[in-house]
Amino acid sequence: MTGHVLIVDALATNRIVLKATLSAAFYEVRQASNAQDVMTICKDDTPDLVIFGADLPDLTAAELVRRLDRVCTSPAPPVMLLLPEDDAKARLNALQSGVSDVMAHPLDEDELFARLRALLRQRRLDSDLVMHVNTASALGFSEDPVGFTGPERATVLSGDCDVAKDICARISPYCRYDLMPACYKQAGAVMNGPARPDIALLHIAEGDLQAGMRSLAVLQASAIGRDLRLIALSDAHPPGQAAKLLDMGACDVVELQNIDALHDRELAFRMTLQMARKKRSDTLRGQLENGLQAAVLDPLTGLHNRRYAQMFLRRMIEDAEHENQSFAVMIADLDHFKSVNDTHGHAAGDRVLMRTAAVMRDALPSDTMIARVGGEEFLIAVPDTNLSDVRSLAGRVGRAVRETPVMLSDRETPVHVTVSIGATLVHPSGPHAMNADALIEQADKALYDSKSGGRDTVTVTLPSAA
Repeated sequence: MTGHVLIVDALATNRIVLKATLSAAFYEVRQASNAQDVMTICKDDTPDLVIFGADLPDLTAAELVRRLDRVCTSPAPPVMLLLPEDDAKARLNALQSGVSDVMAHPLDEDELFARLRALLRQRRLDSDLVMHVNTASALGFSEDPVGFTGPERATVLSGDCDVAKDICARISPYCRYDLMPACYKQAGAVMNGPARPDIALLHIAEGDLQAGMRSLAVLQASAIGRDLRLIALSDAHPPGQAAKLLDMGACDVVELQNIDALHDRELAFRMTLQMARKKRSDTLRGQLENGLQAAVLDPLTGLHNRRYAQMFLRRMIEDAEHENQSFAVMIADLDHFKSVNDTHGHAAGDRVLMRTAAVMRDALPSDTMIARVGGEEFLIAVPDTNLSDVRSLAGRVGRAVRETPVMLSDRETPVHVTVSIGATLVHPSGPHAMNADALIEQADKALYDSKSGGRDTVTVTLPSAA
C-alpha cells in the first residue's frame, strides 16, 4: 500500500468518489462522516494522512488539526483540505488554521497524488527521526541541541534577476525572513556562501521551463539539498507541471499571479509553513546526532568511549589486512592518579582527567583515535605506522603530559601528572591473533612493564604468536 489515508466528508458521494480514486492508486482508505468517527479512527490506528472534504456540522478544519495533535499517539498526520472552489482568501484562511496543504475542485489527479506524496515524504521523515530520537532517549543518550540558530533566510532564484528582485519586493511586507534575490547562475555562490538560505523560491518562467527544471534538479542534487526547502513558483500552471515539480523534489508549487496582495500573503505564509517543517526536521536531526554522539563519547573528557574504540579497532584491523600495513595499539594510564583524588578531591581529579585527555589528543596526529576506556586509562590506535614512529609518538604523548601542569580553580599551585604507556606494534603477516581483545591485552602487558619499570615510561612490544 502507498499509505493509509482517512477521508473526512459529510457527503457520502464525495467520500465514495475520492475513495475510488485513491484505491486505484493503491492507497489504503478509511472514511469518516462525523467528529466522533474521526477521533475513534485516529486514536486506534493513526492514519498517514487525512483528506478533509469540507467542514462537518460538528468539526471544522481548524478544530480537526487541534484534536489530532491531542489524540494521536504518534506525530499527528498532515491534513489536506479540499475546497469546493478556488478562492484565494479561503486558501489562506485554511493554511493559517493549521492544515498542511489546500486544493480546490475540480481536482487535477496528478497534482493531488503528487501533493499527497510530498506530504507523506515529510511525515515519514519526521516519524523516522522521532523513532530514532526516542530510541536514543530511552537508552539515555538523547540531548536537546543547543546553540544560536541565527537568522532565518530565503532566496528567490529566477532566470531574470529583475524578476527575482520584484518577487522579493512583493513578499517582503508579509515575510519576516532575510530575502536575497539572485539569478540561476548565481545559485551556487548563494547556496554555499556564509549566509546560506533555509528556503529557496525557484521561479520557473513560462517560456524557460527547461532551465527552471534543470536548476531544480541541480539544487536537489547538491550537498545542501537535504537541508533546503524548495518552493517552485510557476508563471502558468499547465496540467502535469505541478506534479512533475513536486516529484522532482519541490516541497510546494505555487502559481505566481501578476499583482495580487492576497496571493503574496499566501506565498509568504507557505514559506512560514516550510520553515516550520524545516526547523522541526533540523531539531529532530540535531537531537539524533547528539544522541549518537553521546553513545560513543565519554561525557567527562569528550574523547571516544570503549564502545567506539572496539568498533574502530575492528575497522583498523580490516583495513590493515587489506592494505598489508602495520598499526599500533597503545594503552596510556595516569601514574598515581589515586593520590590526586585523595589529596585534592574528586572534582580536582576530574579536572586533571579532562586536561590530560585534551593534552594527549592534541599531541596525536589527526588520523589517530584516542578513547577513555577506564577511570584513568586511555586507548590509542595508530594506523599505518612502524616501530620507530610508534616509539616517537608515545614519547611525545608522555612528554606533553609531563610538561603540562594542570591548574586547579581553587589552588595557586598546579598539579603535575605523568603517564605510563604500553604499546604493541602489529603487522597482518605477523604471528599473532588479529582481534581487538587480543591486541588490547598485549598493550596492557606492555603497560604493566612500564609501570613496573618506574612509571612515566614507554614500553613497545611485538606480540608473540597466540
